[in-house]
Amino acid sequence: MSNAGTNGKSASSGEVSIDEILSEMSCPVAPRVPFIEPGTETAEVTEIYDQCRDLYGMVPKFIQLLAHAPGTAKSFLKFDEEIKVAALRTGERERSRMQVLAILKPSLDNSCHNCSHHNVYLARGLGYNDAQLAAIAAGTWDNNDDFSEKERVVLDWSSAVTDMSASRDQAAFDAMSAHFSHEEIVELTYTTALWNCTNRLAEAMHITAEPPGKGIDWRTN
Repeated sequence: MSNAGTNGKSASSGEVSIDEILSEMSCPVAPRVPFIEPGTETAEVTEIYDQCRDLYGMVPKFIQLLAHAPGTAKSFLKFDEEIKVAALRTGERERSRMQVLAILKPSLDNSCHNCSHHNVYLARGLGYNDAQLAAIAAGTWDNNDDFSEKERVVLDWSSAVTDMSASRDQAAFDAMSAHFSHEEIVELTYTTALWNCTNRLAEAMHITAEPPGKGIDWRTN
């Protein structure tokens, strides 16, 4: 299937392109709490920023805001250090591809500018095409033949977790159990739950993603 164009609708699917979806997300001018810019931080926060540079090649604005309460920044970075970035660094490509689906579904559903932009970039680096990304946003992944059965199962489950229907959606859980170990189910469910949290924090605090070329280096090349 061909990729969606950079503007308008995909000629093959009629869906709005992923770039148009991203461009239409709310983008407040300034955060509600000022960022602690690198070079102005305390010694404790310097350690956090050094960890960011190792993980991401830069200090994201999201962390610059969390730095006001350093424990929150440390807890978020722990996930990336041991799970998200760890999988990327060790070359666990399928694990990373499943993780980014579990992140993108809530981020796009919640119209989170920060999380959607960063993770669409990551998803592209992991091989997802723009038509697939538009299908995730539109909820039409079942109609896109580029998704594997496992990927559709993750998206179904992530959607249920995000809209709070997972507790009564036995079919979605049974499908997860047919494809994933208990460890993988917990990791993917936690990932979706965590990004629902970060989506809400970013929305409430008016955190937007860095401009093109200034964001996270996921080292997927």
